Amino acid sequence: MLTNTEYFRKPAKNFLEKGWYTDAPPGSQEFYNYWTQELDRCRNGYNVGDMHITGHHYFYLNYCQIKLTDQIKGSTASKSIAFPHFWDGDYEYFWLMEIARNGITRNRLEALKLSTDIEDRWLDGGQHLIVSKARRKGFSYKNAAITTNTYNTVRNSYTLLCAHDKKYLYPKGIMTMAAANMDFLNEYTGWGKRRSQIDKQNHKKASYLEYINGQGVEKGYKSEVEAITFKDNPDAARGKDATLVIFEEAGAFANLKNTFMATRPTVEDGGITTGQMIIFGTGGDMDGGTIDFESMFYNPTPYNLLPVNNVWDDGGEGTHCGWFFPSFRNKVGFMDKDGNSLVDKAKFHEENHRERIKSESKDARVFDKHITEYPWKPREAFLQTSSNVFPTAALVEHRGKLVQSKKLDNVGTPGFLIESEGGIKFRPSEKARPVTKFPHQKGDDITGCVVVYQSPYRDTEGNIPGNLYFIAHDPYAHDTSTGNSLGSAYVFKRPNPFSKPDDMIVASYVGRPETQDDFNSTLFLLSEYYNAKIGFENDRGEVIPYAKRTKNLHRLMEEVELFDRSNGFKAKSLGRNYGLSMGSKQRKSQAVLYLRDWLREKRAKNAEGEWKLNLHNIYDIALIDELIKWSDTGNFDRVSALLIGMFFMMDLYDKPVEPESETVETGFFNRELFV
Repeated sequence: MLTNTEYFRKPAKNFLEKGWYTDAPPGSQEFYNYWTQELDRCRNGYNVGDMHITGHHYFYLNYCQIKLTDQIKGSTASKSIAFPHFWDGDYEYFWLMEIARNGITRNRLEALKLSTDIEDRWLDGGQHLIVSKARRKGFSYKNAAITTNTYNTVRNSYTLLCAHDKKYLYPKGIMTMAAANMDFLNEYTGWGKRRSQIDKQNHKKASYLEYINGQGVEKGYKSEVEAITFKDNPDAARGKDATLVIFEEAGAFANLKNTFMATRPTVEDGGITTGQMIIFGTGGDMDGGTIDFESMFYNPTPYNLLPVNNVWDDGGEGTHCGWFFPSFRNKVGFMDKDGNSLVDKAKFHEENHRERIKSESKDARVFDKHITEYPWKPREAFLQTSSNVFPTAALVEHRGKLVQSKKLDNVGTPGFLIESEGGIKFRPSEKARPVTKFPHQKGDDITGCVVVYQSPYRDTEGNIPGNLYFIAHDPYAHDTSTGNSLGSAYVFKRPNPFSKPDDMIVASYVGRPETQDDFNSTLFLLSEYYNAKIGFENDRGEVIPYAKRTKNLHRLMEEVELFDRSNGFKAKSLGRNYGLSMGSKQRKSQAVLYLRDWLREKRAKNAEGEWKLNLHNIYDIALIDELIKWSDTGNFDRVSALLIGMFFMMDLYDKPVEPESETVETGFFNRELFV
């Protein structure tokens, strides 16, 4: 609990009262002493009792004017131009930036009373920082303050402001805010700096020309700030030498990883960190770069980003990630006079607001949009709602419960399919390694294996009825073990009156072994094991040639031809005999709608009276992650398999499954977890 925080804002309060900072006459020794003291505080921070804030925080509180929400009346408020209040979240952010850059001792860290948990091995400094946050937390103001303070206190410094689109930089972005701060310093402080050499909208430099012996010589502090966009050129910053690099709205960076790696040498030299990079993104502004941003956030160490303990996500305890700023922290109207967040009250208010939106809105995307803009946990912030029609908020909630549940590891059984005299057998194996990450990282083992969630149903004579199962398969294009794409195959059990539960995924095979023949060999064994025909995308891969060589054409589903009377959609045969072409934008869009509706389909109510949907019977974490992240562009192999599956599911709609006897399956899916 922070106390007496108003003492850190004395210069700002004095300015608000008088319209100036010091009564000392300009040019006097007292005037010089005052501004020298203030400059030291902006460089090295300031103590009040046993509490210390960083220099950037001191500068932000006292020398940056922002639009501040005040005069709160019920659920309405007004804004005015003023100096920032002291917030515990800001205190933490500025300290984490300092810790990442310069390191800290364990005793000193504990004395700061931060809520963030950092292991000892990450306290040596020389690191960068990645931040995911809720909307309306003032980070553009804070980062503009850091930019201006660096410009004002570090001679010859070079600050680089990066964005995928210039709208995040100017005319209303961070570069414009930093320029306004510079103008404020020139007008009201003793730190005025001329910018006669470079004073552009996207580039400012504290220098001027002085003529000596008839020659113009550049003089001044020579610190500078430049704003650069990387939309079409991730190498735009190559060759520069930066003191500070800030990536604005990283969730909109379609080429974030490439840009980061190309820019990293500007602040590192032979393993030594010479500057610092800060990456941050806002929930609700995630788009083309969400996958890169999320990947770096949850795997920070390869990028030399400060890792902290993940105390926010369900099941995240014991794992590392970047730093997260939730919506319930520093929520306007829910802070005490010293800037401490009243978390419980803020959560209660926000939870009621969420429930109201959820119950009153007829469009699920309205709720999803609210969740991602005002997230409580990182996974909510990384939702993509602009181009994703799937029920992302419900998928995130389901994912969280799966991760928290200790039963999850016992649901799917990884193993291998073996040919024997008695037919195809499934052998569980500790050596089997399913591909559980999306996106997978370079160096991951992506060979893959079969995962069985429910064994095939057999009638009283040991036979598997025809048309009970089918396989949805998305092949990959090139016959090598290298590449980003994975082969994805999911076994669906169709709705039927005798084998329950149904209308669900009962097995999967996702991976990229040495050759396509290796993948296809397992795929056709899976087909035989479940007596399931294979529905696949026929625009790429070697499924048909492999089936011909191995005399297995009978295991392929014939080419789909659909006519949907509900909307007039037609999918005509292209004469390829087997599989399905997804080359048409119209076909893909229709498949997305089919999948959306299938995921939302109601199954039954649980003990709490909540509807369980088809999506609640998905237990492949990587598939859930793909569904959450899905967009029109990108590599979504598992979702692609499901999209293909939706067409074949529709094609099979009127084809009955002939039962031999009525049986209710025993096993994982009939346990309490799946009811």
